Amino acid sequence: MPPARRRRSKITPPKWTDEDRAAYKWCINNGIKIGPLAASNDMDNFHWWIDVEVNGVKRRSPKTYNGRELNNKIFELYRFYYDKNKV
Repeated sequence: MPPARRRRSKITPPKWTDEDRAAYKWCINNGIKIGPLAASNDMDNFHWWIDVEVNGVKRRSPKTYNGRELNNKIFELYRFYYDKNKV
Protein backbone atom coordinates (compact mmCIF):
# COMPACT_ATOMS: atom_id res chain seq x y z
CA MET A 1 0.00 0.00 0.00
CA PRO A 2 1.50 3.40 -0.95
CA PRO A 3 1.98 5.96 1.80
CA ALA A 4 -0.88 8.38 2.38
CA ARG A 5 -0.54 11.63 0.50
CA ARG A 6 -0.36 14.71 2.69
CA ARG A 7 -2.30 17.84 1.90
CA ARG A 8 -0.69 20.90 3.33
CA SER A 9 -2.04 24.38 3.35
CA LYS A 10 0.37 27.27 3.06
CA ILE A 11 -0.66 29.69 5.74
CA THR A 12 -0.73 33.27 4.53
CA PRO A 13 0.88 35.53 7.14
CA PRO A 14 -1.11 38.50 8.47
CA LYS A 15 -0.45 41.93 6.99
CA TRP A 16 -0.26 43.64 10.43
CA THR A 17 -1.90 46.97 9.78
CA ASP A 18 -1.86 49.62 12.51
CA GLU A 19 -5.49 48.72 13.23
CA ASP A 20 -4.54 45.03 13.54
CA ARG A 21 -1.71 45.85 15.97
CA ALA A 22 -3.98 48.00 18.14
CA ALA A 23 -6.73 45.35 18.18
CA TYR A 24 -4.27 42.51 18.90
CA LYS A 25 -2.60 44.44 21.73
CA TRP A 26 -5.94 45.44 23.27
CA CYS A 27 -7.27 41.87 23.13
CA ILE A 28 -4.14 40.32 24.66
CA ASN A 29 -4.09 42.95 27.43
CA ASN A 30 -7.77 42.23 28.15
CA GLY A 31 -7.55 38.42 28.26
CA ILE A 32 -8.99 37.70 24.81
CA LYS A 33 -7.02 34.96 23.08
CA ILE A 34 -7.63 33.88 19.50
CA GLY A 35 -5.68 31.16 17.73
CA PRO A 36 -5.76 28.30 15.22
CA LEU A 37 -6.21 24.60 15.94
CA ALA A 38 -5.66 21.94 13.29
CA ALA A 39 -8.96 20.37 12.31
CA SER A 40 -7.33 17.58 10.33
CA ASN A 41 -5.26 14.64 11.43
CA ASP A 42 -1.45 14.71 11.48
CA MET A 43 -1.34 13.60 7.83
CA ASP A 44 -3.37 16.55 6.60
CA ASN A 45 -3.10 20.08 7.98
CA PHE A 46 -5.28 21.71 5.35
CA HIS A 47 -8.22 22.72 7.57
CA TRP A 48 -8.14 24.80 10.75
CA TRP A 49 -10.63 25.80 13.42
CA ILE A 50 -10.30 29.07 15.27
CA ASP A 51 -10.48 28.99 19.06
CA VAL A 52 -11.53 32.13 20.93
CA GLU A 53 -11.13 32.43 24.70
CA VAL A 54 -12.84 35.33 26.48
CA ASN A 55 -12.83 35.53 30.28
CA GLY A 56 -11.85 31.87 30.52
CA VAL A 57 -14.69 30.70 28.26
CA LYS A 58 -13.48 28.91 25.12
CA ARG A 59 -15.42 28.69 21.90
CA ARG A 60 -14.50 27.03 18.63
CA SER A 61 -15.54 28.24 15.20
CA PRO A 62 -18.27 26.11 13.65
CA LYS A 63 -16.52 26.40 10.31
CA THR A 64 -12.99 25.41 9.31
CA TYR A 65 -10.65 27.66 7.36
CA ASN A 66 -7.82 26.97 4.94
CA GLY A 67 -4.40 28.60 5.21
CA ARG A 68 -5.30 31.49 2.94
CA GLU A 69 -8.35 32.42 5.05
CA LEU A 70 -6.99 31.66 8.52
CA ASN A 71 -5.09 34.79 9.57
CA ASN A 72 -7.55 37.12 7.85
CA LYS A 73 -10.36 35.62 9.95
CA ILE A 74 -8.28 35.68 13.14
CA PHE A 75 -7.55 39.39 12.73
CA GLU A 76 -11.16 40.06 11.78
CA LEU A 77 -12.09 38.56 15.16
CA TYR A 78 -9.43 40.62 17.01
CA ARG A 79 -10.82 43.78 15.37
CA PHE A 80 -14.39 42.72 16.22
CA TYR A 81 -13.63 42.39 19.95
CA TYR A 82 -11.55 45.58 19.96
CA ASP A 83 -14.24 47.65 18.19
CA LYS A 84 -17.00 46.17 20.35
CA ASN A 85 -15.24 46.96 23.63
CA LYS A 86 -12.98 49.98 23.16
CA VAL A 87 -13.98 53.14 24.93
